Amino acid sequence: MPILEGADVRLNYFVAGEGPPVTLLHGFTQSGRSWQEVIDTMPAGWRWVVPDLRGHGETRLAPGAPCTMDACTADLELLWDHLGIDRRLRTHLVGYSMGGRLALHVAARRPERLLSMLTIGAHAGLEEAARERRRGGDDALAQRIEQDGLEAFVNYWSALPLFAGLERRGPAFVAQLRAERMRNTTAGLAASLRGMGAGRMEPLWDELGRVAVPCTFVAGQLDHGYVASASRLAGIVPNSRVEVVLRTGHAVHQERPEAFARVLAAHLAAAETSETSGRSSSSTIA
Repeated sequence: MPILEGADVRLNYFVAGEGPPVTLLHGFTQSGRSWQEVIDTMPAGWRWVVPDLRGHGETRLAPGAPCTMDACTADLELLWDHLGIDRRLRTHLVGYSMGGRLALHVAARRPERLLSMLTIGAHAGLEEAARERRRGGDDALAQRIEQDGLEAFVNYWSALPLFAGLERRGPAFVAQLRAERMRNTTAGLAASLRGMGAGRMEPLWDELGRVAVPCTFVAGQLDHGYVASASRLAGIVPNSRVEVVLRTGHAVHQERPEAFARVLAAHLAAAETSETSGRSSSSTIA
C-alpha cells in the first residue's frame, strides 16, 4: 500500500476502482482493510479512497504528534490534494462509528470538500455531563491498553455486546476481524482514545444544520441508541435521511455487507443526481 508523507505523519492508504471518489473512514481498532468486503460487494464505477486513520493500521505518527479529529481532517485534505480531489471535484464521505464521528466533523468544518456523507452508528457528540464521564472512561481504557497489552485489549474489545452481531458471520470471519485488530499498536490505540474518543469530541449538533450536501444516517435495528442518534441527525441536517437495517447491530456494514451495499449504492446514486430538497426521510432495509 502507498504511504503519503506529511509533516508529522506517514499516512497509509489504498485506492481502488475508477469513477467519482468515495472516501471510507474505519472505526476504532480497525483499519482501511475493514472496508474491502464492502468494496468487493459494490457495483463498479466508484473510486475508493481508503486511509488508515491516526493511531490505526500502518499509519505512523512522529513523536508527540496529535491524534485528534482536527489532525485527521488535515490528513484527509493532504490525501485528497495528493490524489487530485480538489474543492472542485470533491468526494463522497462514508464513516463508521469513530470514522462516522470524524465524517461529521469534516462535514461541519470542511463542507466544501464533500459531495455527500453517509455515517454508520455515529453521533455528533455527547452532552457535557455524559462527555465528562466518557472522557474518564476513555482515559482509563487507554491506560488499560498500555498496561495489559494489545492482545488482552483486543480480546476484551471484541467481546463487548456492541459487537455481538458479528458472531453470526461465523468463527472464520470473527478470527479475521481479530487478526486485523491485532495489526494495531498499543500506543496508537491509546492515543486514539485520548484524542478522538467520544468524550474528547467537541459536540457538533449546533453546526450540522449548515451542511447542505445529501446525507444518509445508517443504524442497525438492534443498535437502539444509534437509531435514536441517526434520527436526531436527520432532524438537524436539511437534506438527509435515516436508513435502519434490520437484523443488525452496530457494525452494519460487516454484519450484513450485501444489505449495506444496497444502502450505499442507493445513497451514492441519489447524491450524484440530487438537487438539495431540504427534506428528511427514513426507511427500513430488510
